[in-house]
Amino acid sequence: MNLELKAEVLEEFSGNRLDRFLKLSLGDEVSRASIQKWIESGYVRNQEDKVQDKSSLKVKEGDQYSISVPPRPPLNLEPVQMSLPVILERENYLIIHKPAGIASHSGPGDRSPSLVNGLLYHFKDLSKAGGEARPGIVHRLDKPTEGLILIAKNDKAHGKLSELFRKREIEKKYYAWVQGHPPEESGTIDLPISRHPVERLKMTISPKGRRSITHYKVLKYINSRTGRKFSFVEVGLETGRTHQIRIHFQSQRCPVVGDLLYSRAGSQFESYGLQLLSFFLKFKDPFTGESIEATLPLTERFLRFEKNAPLI
Repeated sequence: MNLELKAEVLEEFSGNRLDRFLKLSLGDEVSRASIQKWIESGYVRNQEDKVQDKSSLKVKEGDQYSISVPPRPPLNLEPVQMSLPVILERENYLIIHKPAGIASHSGPGDRSPSLVNGLLYHFKDLSKAGGEARPGIVHRLDKPTEGLILIAKNDKAHGKLSELFRKREIEKKYYAWVQGHPPEESGTIDLPISRHPVERLKMTISPKGRRSITHYKVLKYINSRTGRKFSFVEVGLETGRTHQIRIHFQSQRCPVVGDLLYSRAGSQFESYGLQLLSFFLKFKDPFTGESIEATLPLTERFLRFEKNAPLI
């Protein structure tokens, strides 16, 4: 059964090519190459139900498009060479640095290489408890999110690590640059999150959603010479919902810089990528009881944004 997606052209997207507009509307889990294939294959229709099969078509404000995403293609489980620095390794699991732009596993209709393909290239032993399509994957980071991710080498480790996540016994911290200034220097965002009723690749704040709790602390403020405001925040998650940090900060009118899915200004910062870094993991080794900590320093694109933000 095909997945139906919809997108309406807002003023700021008017004049874009159809493939670029759909990429900006659908966000980071779908590659532009996949979108172009959908267009060429006749899966995209306008509000008059006419097939739009040219990626170069210029869209205008008020246009509405529907995309009938084909069923998930056959699994692509071929090893692919990619840089996956190992931050820490133990007998039963390891912690790696996932680069931005790589999905944790294949998304809807998207066959571009994922973290799974890289793991299969680098590591011989991986758990299978998460399913055939997700060897080693215990938890995930969004495609544009960079940072630390736990990988299980065997099914026993997968079960024990999953239990730590379920019991909220793994401490996770993130750094993020957000637009604007949050209402308080430190605070908690406690708002329920559910799947968006229409735009199925998005999440939304909804009273019918699952409880979601985000703690934050502002570490730095920047006001640019053009009057733009940015804040550098440290974020701690009490729950781990899909897109939680991104949707919670958007709800405070402080979307994460470079967020193509939840920020109307996201494309203005596209060259920096999504400014969200999973930089800290802490937990008790379920096999030995050892206290495990892993940290990442700020990477080049975060430092580059901080340097350029006063001039933006």
